[in-house]
Amino acid sequence: MKRLILLLALATMLLAAGTAVAAQEKSMVPCAVCGYLIPKDQALTTAYEGTTYYFCEAGCKAYFLMDPAAMAAGMDMDPVCGMTVKKVGSIEAVHEGRQMHFCSNACKEKYFANPAEYAINYDVVSNEVKPQKEMKYMATFEGRPYFFLSEANKVAFEKNPDAYVYAECPVTGKVFLRKDAPAKVTYEGKTRYFCCNACLEKFNKDPKKYSGPASAEAKGCGEKDGTMKKADAGAKKEGCCAAAQAGACPKAKTCKQGKSS
Repeated sequence: MKRLILLLALATMLLAAGTAVAAQEKSMVPCAVCGYLIPKDQALTTAYEGTTYYFCEAGCKAYFLMDPAAMAAGMDMDPVCGMTVKKVGSIEAVHEGRQMHFCSNACKEKYFANPAEYAINYDVVSNEVKPQKEMKYMATFEGRPYFFLSEANKVAFEKNPDAYVYAECPVTGKVFLRKDAPAKVTYEGKTRYFCCNACLEKFNKDPKKYSGPASAEAKGCGEKDGTMKKADAGAKKEGCCAAAQAGACPKAKTCKQGKSS
């Protein structure tokens, strides 16, 4: 459970700027990891035990695949008290394009009274989840802001962002850090990354077929010498109440700092 909460917290902040929601609500789906709403036809996908899961970006998909059984359990983190709550039956709300779940109306009201107080973010260099108000440094990469705890972390990211940003192979749907991609190509102004050279060859033969997100049912490419490294968040262990706040949450007493609930 501790790992699940950590993954949720990490992925929740990967898109701190939010996701555009121009499409109609009926065409939107929530990211299975962080809850951001994205157009269904633009979402990355994977199939697990007969169910298709949607993701706003490759980093969220990578976290899901590290422990799909836990991530598919339908849990979320209350951003106010840090409690793990089951999505079904919880207090649900959407704020700035993200679907969130609360353990109680008290936590929901406390959040909406001052959202900035409860925003958390993920430093992709030091692998730490912290309140965003403590992250004094920011860099913009491909139109998205990244927040850091130190200037050194910001400099490291700006020097080599591919060491911290995930990509999805458009042929197989595999996810990996960009720095680990053995092949890439620019098509229609966008760089595509591949898990092996065989996938690049497939793409070049029919680029339009692979221009969108890979199918949830995409299979392996069969090139043994192009195997990608296992996705590794490298995250520090933190307790389930790392973001907990004292006060209105009626269940806060059941969650002990530094231990899983």
